[in-house]
Amino acid sequence: MQIIPRHIIKVVLSRLENESVLALTGARQTGKTTFCRDILPQSLQIPFSYISFDDPDERLRTQSSAVSVLEGLEGPLILLDEVQKVPDLFDPLKLIVDRENRKAAERRKTFVLTGSSQLLLLRNIRESLAGRVALVNLHPFSLAEAAECGPPRLFSEIWAGKDALNKARERFRRMSAERSRALVRVRDEHQKWGGYPSVWQRKDSAAKISWLRDYRKTYLERDVADVGQVADIDTFALAQKLLCARTAGILSLSEVARDLGLSVNTVKRYVSLLTLSFQCHLLRPYYENVGKRFIRSPKIYFPDPGINDAVLGEMAVSSGAAYESWVFSEIIKWKDLQPRDPGFFFYRTSAGLEVDFLLKERDKLLPLEVKFSANADS
Repeated sequence: MQIIPRHIIKVVLSRLENESVLALTGARQTGKTTFCRDILPQSLQIPFSYISFDDPDERLRTQSSAVSVLEGLEGPLILLDEVQKVPDLFDPLKLIVDRENRKAAERRKTFVLTGSSQLLLLRNIRESLAGRVALVNLHPFSLAEAAECGPPRLFSEIWAGKDALNKARERFRRMSAERSRALVRVRDEHQKWGGYPSVWQRKDSAAKISWLRDYRKTYLERDVADVGQVADIDTFALAQKLLCARTAGILSLSEVARDLGLSVNTVKRYVSLLTLSFQCHLLRPYYENVGKRFIRSPKIYFPDPGINDAVLGEMAVSSGAAYESWVFSEIIKWKDLQPRDPGFFFYRTSAGLEVDFLLKERDKLLPLEVKFSANADS
């Protein structure tokens, strides 16, 4: 299996210089296990021990004797996969981490935890490991990762105030015809199929479609069931579809509740579950008054085109909404690579004038308008 480098590795290595525990979160199948078992140990060049709690035997063994299991793991790097499945692990882990932190840095063990349920993982971290854990999110492949390029420069150059678009055009112009055609092909594939690694391993469309449909089925039957907040999975699946059809739009909970015949609180809980399981994101409006950002309605984004097609089935969204959602996903992947994470909003006036995206850091504001067009004119 070909392993595609992940740009987040620099962030992880930087965080591990100061933290002895790192939690790697992200949706199911974004490549967390591959990152932990292959990319991270290779970058650190140190031996490691690995346990996956997807394995029921490992869960039973750890539940009965968590301290002895953790103490028996050898090597300076300890990788614990899908830890949210063993909530009894966290208190013993806290004791061992505190003990390790009293050792000299060169003798200290480093623990990397992964989990595909943000809700369950963060709940356990809050209760047992608060203040001891660095949190890093692993997204599906960005366009730059899918193309096996270096970290994306365009957003960084725009954010730095450089002549980014002209520089990008010049870089593209200097490429060989073969390389430029290959990049366009990867871009088109990425905008159609999304960034999940398993999709990129499959060569034909039928295999990609089958995997995406299976992913949605697994999400409903395992991830949603794991959290246990949904009594009727079929109703939740319909809500997911109706919300996905509204991607890149203002989220009206009352409108969705009316369409589904549900209470607003039930729809709010569904949206929270979709957000905590990394299936959608909410983008808040920008106001100088910080409190208003959480009062006015957010926009909702379902970031992965391939998953969106599997969710929507016979339904479809406009090309503009699909493209804006794809750009949104590229921005959040870029944001997570930055040393200082800029604030991310949209802007809308009472008269209805809107700027799609707004990046903010201190007094610096950068508005971004997304156009699904060969012309960038307003």
